[in-house]
Amino acid sequence: MSKKSIFKIILLIAFTILLVISSYAWFQDKSNPQISVSDIKVSAADGLVIKLDPDSAGRKTVDLNSILDSFDEFELKQVSSVDATNFYTIDFNEGLVLTDPEFVLLPATNGSITQMIENGFIDFNFYLQTENYPKHVYIHKDTRIDGYAYDALRISLSYVNPNTNNYTTLIFGKTAENGISDEYTTNAIIKPGAFKFGNISSDFYTTQLVRLFSEKDGGRSSSDDNEINVDKLLFTIPANTRIPINLKIWLEGGDIDCTNALASTFLNVLFKFGSANELLPAPTLTLNANGTINGLTTSMEWSYTNDESSEWTKVTDVNQVFTQSVYIRIAEVVDVSPESYATHIVIN
Repeated sequence: MSKKSIFKIILLIAFTILLVISSYAWFQDKSNPQISVSDIKVSAADGLVIKLDPDSAGRKTVDLNSILDSFDEFELKQVSSVDATNFYTIDFNEGLVLTDPEFVLLPATNGSITQMIENGFIDFNFYLQTENYPKHVYIHKDTRIDGYAYDALRISLSYVNPNTNNYTTLIFGKTAENGISDEYTTNAIIKPGAFKFGNISSDFYTTQLVRLFSEKDGGRSSSDDNEINVDKLLFTIPANTRIPINLKIWLEGGDIDCTNALASTFLNVLFKFGSANELLPAPTLTLNANGTINGLTTSMEWSYTNDESSEWTKVTDVNQVFTQSVYIRIAEVVDVSPESYATHIVIN
């Protein structure tokens, strides 16, 4: 089975999986595809630590294979869920000749490794905790999935948003489905019961909202140095705060691309959470007629440019005269507070 090296730049979840038997969409055939999982690791960047439970020690890297001693037995099976909470599988009972198949609601795992193995989907709980700085958290641009099975794979994140206190679940896949700019094509199962094979009543399924990773990339799809887009964040964690995260991974049986074309193909997945300091508000400054700047203090720094290559100079004279347009921001105080957004003082 192929292996993926682990990058340790930011919070990282990585694993490599292989489809091991012939697979067909469960709406077409009674075959049940399974995937063997080789490796899952979680790693955190400076300013974030990972905890397996609230009172455990913070760590930078978690190797699930060493924690979950039965994880070698795990296989990812074809299931269906519209909300990443209730998962359904098919039971063909005595076979199509004798009985109708039925959709069955799978038991909640509740952290049980045995149940996760039985259900056939990944269900992992952990905590993210900030240290001295608040952190913007987003899906890093290096996140990628290679392989035909990506067409039918789903990855969900569930958490209580620390900014709104609302419980949020986001489902990601290769093809966006929102019913507006991108049509719905997945029929996710929503209730248990027997059905007629090949003629499933629409009462059993509904559309599934699927997002692309780029929708939550923090506006940094091309560079880690891009300014953060707060409309494309997962959430922002205050300083010295811990929040629980749930990550699920499953093969979505209701996806039209879950067909026998996936049989015996490799699937490589690299999932990263990016993090960035939440900057302080830009300082309030005004230009005086003599070229000095009202509101300037020695806690600030200045530069003629404002990008990743800018060189910032600490203010030592609050009466400094500027003769050309300049950017001014509050300087970072190491282990106390990050820098601020910059105020642009325009000098004609």
